[in-house]
Amino acid sequence: MSGEGEATMVLDEANAAAVRQMVEWLDDKAVIRIYDLSGGYGPVADLAAAQMEQRNLDY
Repeated sequence: MSGEGEATMVLDEANAAAVRQMVEWLDDKAVIRIYDLSGGYGPVADLAAAQMEQRNLDY
């Protein structure tokens, strides 16, 4: 991949729904870990952050 700046990853609606479902099934520690591993950026981090907010988890 060449070019300047960061790459942007977009999940289509079907994949976003699948990842959202997977994140919902994870325990609290795993959700926080997913957020941390993603660096807090991108669609997967957004789905993990939404789940963390719903569960009232600190991050």
